[in-house]
Order: sequence, then structure tokens, then C-alpha cells
Amino acid sequence: MKTATVRDLRNRYTSLLSWIDAGEEIIITQRGKAIARLIPEQDQSARRVDWSQSPAIKRDRSDSRVLTAAESLEIIHEASGKW
Repeated sequence: MKTATVRDLRNRYTSLLSWIDAGEEIIITQRGKAIARLIPEQDQSARRVDWSQSPAIKRDRSDSRVLTAAESLEIIHEASGKW
């Protein structure tokens, strides 16, 4: 982790951006006290959720009964006023 002052941030921001691009965290200080932290943005692909591994997807539904249209409509009407 690197440290930079507010003056460094103002005057040498391109250098600081290169540090961030290299994966470094930077603590910004003002009068010797830490006031902010700059961290690299995480890769968007790392934020994706793999729903195929969800327990709800993996659940065995072979013995579950399929609702009829009328039963589904009744459930929807029961829940419609509660939100």
C-alpha cells in the first residue's frame, strides 16, 4: 500500500493512476492524517454470480407437483395486496 498527500493527488495524479493500474492501494493523507483510500476497481467478470451453482437450481424437483393456471392465479391474487 502506498501513501500520497492531497498535493500529490492534485499535482501528480497520472503517477497515482499508474500505481492504481498496477493494483496498488493508495492512502491519501492531509496534514499527516489519512482521509481517503484509492483502490483499484475489481474486474467486472469477478462480480458475476454463477447461478448454475445455486442450491435452488440444484434442488431435485422431480417429485414436485406442477401448479395449474388457476392455482397460480389464486396465489398471485392472495399476495397482490400485501406489498
